[in-house]
Amino acid sequence: MGALCCIITRNAARGEAVTRRVRLERDTVWLSAADLAALLVGLAVHVVLTRAFTDGDYGRWVLLLDLFYVTATIVDLGLPTLIGRDGERLGSGARDLVHRCLRIQIRFALPIIIISGLLGWIWVGDSTPWLVASLILALSACVQILTYAHRAALRALGESRQEALVRFVDRGATALGIVLAAYQFGAHPIALALATFLGPLGAMLIAIRLGEARLSLASEGEDLETSRAEGRALVNLGLPFLLAAIALVANVRVEKLMLGSLASTVSVEIFQIAWLAFIAGYAPILSIRVVMLSWFGEVRHDAENMWYRAKRSAILLAIVSIPGFFIGGWIGVEALTIVFPDYSEKATVVFSWLLFAWILALLASVPLTLVQVSERPLRYAALLWSGIFADLIACWILIPKSSFPAESASFAAIIGAAVVLIASSFEAWRLHLVDSSEVVAEP
Repeated sequence: MGALCCIITRNAARGEAVTRRVRLERDTVWLSAADLAALLVGLAVHVVLTRAFTDGDYGRWVLLLDLFYVTATIVDLGLPTLIGRDGERLGSGARDLVHRCLRIQIRFALPIIIISGLLGWIWVGDSTPWLVASLILALSACVQILTYAHRAALRALGESRQEALVRFVDRGATALGIVLAAYQFGAHPIALALATFLGPLGAMLIAIRLGEARLSLASEGEDLETSRAEGRALVNLGLPFLLAAIALVANVRVEKLMLGSLASTVSVEIFQIAWLAFIAGYAPILSIRVVMLSWFGEVRHDAENMWYRAKRSAILLAIVSIPGFFIGGWIGVEALTIVFPDYSEKATVVFSWLLFAWILALLASVPLTLVQVSERPLRYAALLWSGIFADLIACWILIPKSSFPAESASFAAIIGAAVVLIASSFEAWRLHLVDSSEVVAEP
């Protein structure tokens, strides 16, 4: 891995990376391939964990991870999204923006680690080992967030291939550590938590090395609002994206958290197994969105060009959605049956329903990103939260009286995804009408 980093760094030093620009198809393929590889590795990890844990402890572990991913997102502060949006136009100024963002994020990290670790232990822990494990897992989640600044810079400067490497190291090192820890110590929560920390730590070191090398070679860019903003001003600019970042993380975990609160850890386990197959298809959606953010961001003040790119993206996603639904569904069901035979009977039912939520989320990608790069990004966060609130209400109504809570949670996921698609489509169309009227009004 070190040799690969050196090769990439030397290529950048020769100037090969300087001319790279964001490309929707190419960059999406890089990030999606990394996500797919990471998910396959992660699948093996969950096979190990389901075999190691007993008496609902696997469900407890899942709930802790999901809780910490949600709370640690506060450390994000929406700042990596600013980097991803403006990095290409800032050019050499992107490096200073990355450093300013990290200084702010690190200040927030320590209290988040302590508070979320204690909350996690109080919720699902019942012993000192689980308390220590909770704090380590909270630390791991925050360190992973701290890699986002350099990852966003790499993506914005056309180096999604390098960000793909960072993503894979994150998952790969964690997977290797967990397999070794489970082999040596069984289901000991502290050992498994320390193993989970290996991936984010390695990813952070590589992201810094690759990111700094690429940022140092960027040419002079434009003077934007993010060029000089410091402290509170920068946090205020990132606030809409922070709300959106929390929503994105909560959006794929809210059902499990609600199952943990309203049902049982066994229901969490069933939903988690189905969710593993679902997230294999959902991760490429997130990759598409982050690439579109940079791609649309390049021309966000050129309405005609931006809407051309939006139409091209929408057509591409509509074409992909049909084979994705049927082929992905078939592969997912087969994989669950083979890999998780003890859970497959119920998990495949849940996964089949989650496929409908997947296709709705895919189709919502273009309108959501258009709103995200608009002059009012707070509306983007509001759209995501509208889906989460709809999901929460549906969970609250459907889960308590259900004989199959995990299936009811999948119905709630469909409702939430449908709300986001409908609301974002209306908002994107409104923006299009506004842009069209402004063009007509120009002399």
